[in-house]
Amino acid sequence: MPRFYVPLVCTLVGFMAFTCVRDFPATAPYSPAVKPTPPTGGLPPQEQPAAPKRLFIANEKVRLAIDLNMGGAINYLAEAGTSENMVNNFDLGRQIQTAFYGGPYPYSVNGKQPVAAWLNLGWNPVQTGDYYNHPARVLSYQQTGNQLYVKTIPLIWPLFDEPADCVMEHWIELQGNSVHVRCRVNVNRLDTTQYSARGQETPCVYLNGPYYRYVLYDGSQPFTNAPVTETTDRENTNRYGTENWVAILNEQGRGVGLYRPNVYRYKTIGFGTPKVGTEADGSSGYMSNDDYLVIDHNGQYEYDYYLIVGSLSDIRQFAYSQPRPTPGPNFIFAKDRQGWYYNNVRDRGWPIQNGLDVRWERIDTTKADFRLMSPTVFWKATDVPKLYVQAAFKTKGTSARLSWRKPGDFDFLPVSDRYTTFPIIGDGQLRTYEIDLSRVGGWDGVISQISLDPTAAKDYEKGSTLRLQSVTFSRPNG
Repeated sequence: MPRFYVPLVCTLVGFMAFTCVRDFPATAPYSPAVKPTPPTGGLPPQEQPAAPKRLFIANEKVRLAIDLNMGGAINYLAEAGTSENMVNNFDLGRQIQTAFYGGPYPYSVNGKQPVAAWLNLGWNPVQTGDYYNHPARVLSYQQTGNQLYVKTIPLIWPLFDEPADCVMEHWIELQGNSVHVRCRVNVNRLDTTQYSARGQETPCVYLNGPYYRYVLYDGSQPFTNAPVTETTDRENTNRYGTENWVAILNEQGRGVGLYRPNVYRYKTIGFGTPKVGTEADGSSGYMSNDDYLVIDHNGQYEYDYYLIVGSLSDIRQFAYSQPRPTPGPNFIFAKDRQGWYYNNVRDRGWPIQNGLDVRWERIDTTKADFRLMSPTVFWKATDVPKLYVQAAFKTKGTSARLSWRKPGDFDFLPVSDRYTTFPIIGDGQLRTYEIDLSRVGGWDGVISQISLDPTAAKDYEKGSTLRLQSVTFSRPNG
């Protein structure tokens, strides 16, 4: 867990196909240190992290290491020919790693209570370890040429040496001046409650204090070499990266970019004093992808990302060399949620099979409505003159609503130029609903998110359902 926390205020994700790194067997078991004794009372100080136990891979551009005493997270990244490690290792909440978040809040287990400062983090598996600097359990690892694999039982960040009820796997491969990482998280919780979606760190990246310049392109003309946005603002800030990357650079203009295919929501923060510090110091620059995910008690989650080492030109050139993002909605809910999440409504849980099976009714009937939300997107409204919803509604209601957000909207706004209503048939039969947006007021400029909502919550009460198979900008087959 990083050294900050922001409560849930409102994104991919689902499963992605990976072809760049092969699945190779994990054949080298690793025995962690003896489990320490929990504190009897009060708030003990953090312990010193264990000595590094690094596995290195390198090529002509990059040198990288994971640390078996840090859950196998990346804790060393340097340009070839230098000895400067850019990754911050102040405690076991830093590094380059995966951290997940779910309910309940607070979360306690086996008689252990969370550290007061992190009381509302809830269920928070962290790849590297916990607040007390106990390292996560590495189950196995493999090193092959310029590839690494590691399998980890993470720890719950606010609890004292408590293994999380999930397993994380990471595959890492050097590709020129970039690092391709893919991650799989398998969850196995006894608590079967479906908690609200929360922002995940997929991944988080901590660099040392000299890396303090945050750069990305957040305009409406991506992939045209338009001027970027740069800031040294150190506040906890959400960023809208319309070229699918964000970077942290030093005074000389070199550093690391984080690229996620088809992903637009990022976060940046600065800690301590900018421009100074080494990997052991508290000062650091932070960036992350901020997926919003529903974490099922038995779910499986996969994502991949790239770290690009070098100059801003290197980072942007890498992003421009990748396939262009889809210019409109193409959500097919065959095996996963595709990054969709919910407010005041639930689906029937994992596994997702041939559509989202949603209870089209409010969880909390004291609240007026509910909605199904897409991940953050970047579409030009002119590229999406029509939208197709393939769904089966079983309800007394005769209409539903498509709502949307634009960059700068703090939430979905209940104003007439941010939604349109379309008729539905509530007999439970699968149909394709065509929504003509070409003449809808407000459907213009850039669209950054969409949602499906009821038009009158009273018409969607007990027993109402929605089976949502797809949301696309071309008519589905069948």
